[in-house]
Amino acid sequence: MRSLKRITSVTLSAALVAGLVHGPFMTSCAAESVEKNETVYVNQTASGDIEKIIVSDWLKNVSGTGEIKDKSNLKDIKNVKGDEKFKENSGEITWEANDTDIYYQGTTTEKPPVGVNVSFKLDGKDIKPEELAGKSGNLEITLQYYNETNYEDKIDGVSTKLKSPFLMASTVILPVDGFSDVEVSQGKIVSEGSNQILLAYGVPGLLDSLKLADDTRKKLEDDLSDTVTITAKVKDFELGSIYTVATSDDLTAVDLDENSDMDELEDAISQLEDASEELVSGSSDLSDGVKTLQDKFKDYSSGVSKVSKGAASISKGAKSLSDGITKYTDGVKSVTDGTKDYVKGTGSLTSGIKQYIAGEKQVEAGANELNEGSKSFPEQYNEFSKGLKQYTDGVDSVASNMYELSKGADELYKGVDAAVTGVKDTNQGMTEALQKLGGNAAGYERAITELATMLQTDETLTDEQKSSLQGIIGELTQTATNEKSILQGIQSSSDPNAIKQLDGLVGGAKKLSESATALSNGAGQLSDKSATLISGSANVSAGIAKVVGGISSLYDGIKKLSENNDALTTGADTLEKSGNLLTSGIGQLTSGTDSLTSGAAKLSKGAKNLSSGTASLDTATDKVYDGIGKISDGSDKLSDGMSEFKSKGTDKLRNEYNDKVKTVLDRFDSLTGEAGRYNSFSGLADGMNGKVKFIFQTSEIKTKD
Repeated sequence: MRSLKRITSVTLSAALVAGLVHGPFMTSCAAESVEKNETVYVNQTASGDIEKIIVSDWLKNVSGTGEIKDKSNLKDIKNVKGDEKFKENSGEITWEANDTDIYYQGTTTEKPPVGVNVSFKLDGKDIKPEELAGKSGNLEITLQYYNETNYEDKIDGVSTKLKSPFLMASTVILPVDGFSDVEVSQGKIVSEGSNQILLAYGVPGLLDSLKLADDTRKKLEDDLSDTVTITAKVKDFELGSIYTVATSDDLTAVDLDENSDMDELEDAISQLEDASEELVSGSSDLSDGVKTLQDKFKDYSSGVSKVSKGAASISKGAKSLSDGITKYTDGVKSVTDGTKDYVKGTGSLTSGIKQYIAGEKQVEAGANELNEGSKSFPEQYNEFSKGLKQYTDGVDSVASNMYELSKGADELYKGVDAAVTGVKDTNQGMTEALQKLGGNAAGYERAITELATMLQTDETLTDEQKSSLQGIIGELTQTATNEKSILQGIQSSSDPNAIKQLDGLVGGAKKLSESATALSNGAGQLSDKSATLISGSANVSAGIAKVVGGISSLYDGIKKLSENNDALTTGADTLEKSGNLLTSGIGQLTSGTDSLTSGAAKLSKGAKNLSSGTASLDTATDKVYDGIGKISDGSDKLSDGMSEFKSKGTDKLRNEYNDKVKTVLDRFDSLTGEAGRYNSFSGLADGMNGKVKFIFQTSEIKTKD
């Protein structure tokens, strides 16, 4: 039954692809003018009860006729892809095709001849689908396929009832976050991102129709059972629709006549019967011939024994010669290996010396450039130190002026306060205040001028120092502006109506004093940092002097090292030449030993092989002689056994083939032929070729929002 199982496996693979990947059945053009392809859509409850059936029919107008006569028991028929009209009369439908294909749909209450029932268990207990939603545990889903079709055909001349073969394939998507440890008893599981796509299949009624022997049926039930079990661990259970496709076209397309395995098996059995007859006759002749061979083999065995002894003596002498030559060549090899290592070392040493000299020259050139460049370091740094001193002197001057400015601003505040207090009694205090304000204004202008000059002319200033000076100039400018406003206010205060405004001058003078104090503190901090720069500059100057001295010493040492380069190069060249001469001499020595060793080895090997071969031959002849005796005994038994083999073997094999294999093949041929074809569900007109596919969809199981 190996061939049947292989055919079934191939058929299942083809049907799974055709049923789940393709859409409506695509058929080849037949002799009929119209072909009818039906797709029956069955909506089911989650447990498999039928709720609604919609049938889609495609009338393929192969020859392009203007009118198509169809037969159908569908209700609510409507054209779904065109505006062609039809007339209906007692189940017969006439379409105005106008040379085009017709696509229409309708409904029916007829039960499909095939289907699938679904049952559930949670933690080993039966449970209704609607009670499963949202639960967690160990789930078991059972898909029970059924086939209620029947037809009759003659098998070995006897009218036999069979079921039209339907392949049924089911698929459902199981999200990874809800289903784990998924297993299916008959099918496959494919992972795709966050989902697992489960594919199950069955061929309901096939094994019953084939009427297989018990042992063969048991082997096929694992792959072709009508029941599929799916197990998984579930969390917060929800399940989408289970889709099942049922089709008979893919199985009926299998033609055993195209596969000659069965015919070859039939021929082989016939040939085996003929051969067994010949073996019975030939085994008797074989027994007689073996006895003659046994008598002649004794003389041959005696000669082989003499040859074996002579070959053993030759082998022993050749080995002694080979051992002596090997010791000599081993000594030569040791000298050769040592010489090669020596020459290899001289080559590496010479190469290293040349690389060293090349690198040393580069170091000398770099050291010379470094020595020349370092001579100007002290002078360049002295110029930098002078500029740094000018900058720090300027900073100290600014700090001193800012301190005086702060003192003047404080006195200004005190004077303004006193002036406001005594303005009504005397003009003398106002006159003094005006004098002080005028003096301070002049001081502000001088400070601003000095700082601006420093900012424009001092090239030693860093960006940070320039930014600080710009800030100070801005503050001084604002302070001078404020003071001018105060001065103008005091001058205008001689007007009795303006005396009331003098109180505001006291606050302005106070703010002026506070700003001047802050500026003085900032200038003092800047002066302190300038002193740190001067101290660090002195340390850098001392370090530069030491570096310059070190560079000079390094350059002098490298020059002395370079003076020995020529002598080193000459010695390396001499060493390399001596190695080459030594290598040449060793090569001549070893060339002769190689030939000598090779010849001795071949001689020893040949002699050894000769001795071994003749010894083996001598031993083998004894075994052959013993074997011939056993063959002689066996040939007698063979003659007797062949007669028994024919009666109990080939004859019985013929009976088993006729009783089991041939009958199954005849049934399979009927199932896959025209008699087993299921070609219409809703009706088929005379002379029209039809094909049917059923698609079942169960309801989803969802938790309520």
